[in-house]
Amino acid sequence: MQHICINENSKIMKTILFGTGKVFLILSLVIFSSCDNNDENPQDTEAPAIEVEDPAYGEYFEAGKSVHFMAMMTDNQGLATYNVDIHNNFDGHSHGRLAATSEDPSLIKWSFSQSFEIPGSPKNYEAHLHDEVEIPSETMAGPYHFIVQAIDMEGNSTSHQDGSAVELEIFITNNSQPVVDITNLVGDELEIEAGSVFMVEGEVTDPTTGEYEGFHSMEIVLSEEHHEGHDHDHGRVTEDHEPMIDFPIEEGEMENYMTDGKISLNAIFQEINFTLSQEMLNELTAEEIDHLLLMVRVQDEQGNITVEKVDVHIHQD
Repeated sequence: MQHICINENSKIMKTILFGTGKVFLILSLVIFSSCDNNDENPQDTEAPAIEVEDPAYGEYFEAGKSVHFMAMMTDNQGLATYNVDIHNNFDGHSHGRLAATSEDPSLIKWSFSQSFEIPGSPKNYEAHLHDEVEIPSETMAGPYHFIVQAIDMEGNSTSHQDGSAVELEIFITNNSQPVVDITNLVGDELEIEAGSVFMVEGEVTDPTTGEYEGFHSMEIVLSEEHHEGHDHDHGRVTEDHEPMIDFPIEEGEMENYMTDGKISLNAIFQEINFTLSQEMLNELTAEEIDHLLLMVRVQDEQGNITVEKVDVHIHQD
């Protein structure tokens, strides 16, 4: 006999292995029957699924308050635990080229990582956290990654490789970060039209005084709008097309656009001097795109990062 399945019948097998041919035939039937049963119950290798309802992509949270979290988790056999991980994404848009050289030590780049048990091994579970994820009041403002993972009873885990883990970007704010004030909004949007120079008016101010007063760097990006499944996420930059505007301003260049300690958006966009061509407009229209996304990203000498995102409506006659 070349293949033996060891199971609860192993004691019987030891007893009758050297018996008569008839007994050996019965034993063989028991062995092959148990093998068939194992084939009908293959090992579970399916990871859980997660659908995050709150927070939304791009949502803002104040330092000193809590992040509300709610998600539905499912598994084909049974859930065991889930993990919430939060950490800064300060180099996410600029790829590190605008990183601050000095930061205020009174502020922290907050991080949070905690696992939570799921009682009773259910196949469906609604995770709900209210005050468990509290943001310290001294947290540095800026973009943060919010990552949710789950593990089932067999040890199968969601992962980044297959996209089963959920990763969102949220923004934490505080009272000392730069303030972007755009004054030529139409409703909540800007407008752009073919043949006209795209202008953004307003200023950026820094409420901080003392040693860490002032700005470190800035970046302005105009791109196609891409939503992540939430109506109020203000979009993300697409990976399919290059930005129409990508204008970084490093520390040594900030003075060129400042008046009385404030950054002039008018001066920056006069230098950018971007015009949406008719060819660009035709391409956007063909792709049924009627909005663009403007991102103004400012980092101060404290290390705070303000990310202002505004929808830009494509105006057509």
